[in-house]
Amino acid sequence: MDIEKTIKKKIAESFSPSHYQFINFSSQHKKHYHGNDDEVSHVKLVIVSKIFEDLNKIDRERKVHKILKDEIAQAIHSLRLKLYTEEEYKLVK
Repeated sequence: MDIEKTIKKKIAESFSPSHYQFINFSSQHKKHYHGNDDEVSHVKLVIVSKIFEDLNKIDRERKVHKILKDEIAQAIHSLRLKLYTEEEYKLVK
């Protein structure tokens, strides 16, 4: 399974998001990050979930990092996170 599908599966199982977006921006960093051209190394995730309702920003990010620890250790060089409750997302979209 490729990294995008693996991440999507883990996020779906852990957060049951009402909105999920995977943005691969690795191509913008090829001049300073020396991976393969087809390698996914720089990722932005947008996740909207009820699970985030009672968590502050740091705790939300910790949960995501814990779930994706293997992918971060092995493949992802940079991970940007936008983590919202459903109410927060209504205000920013």
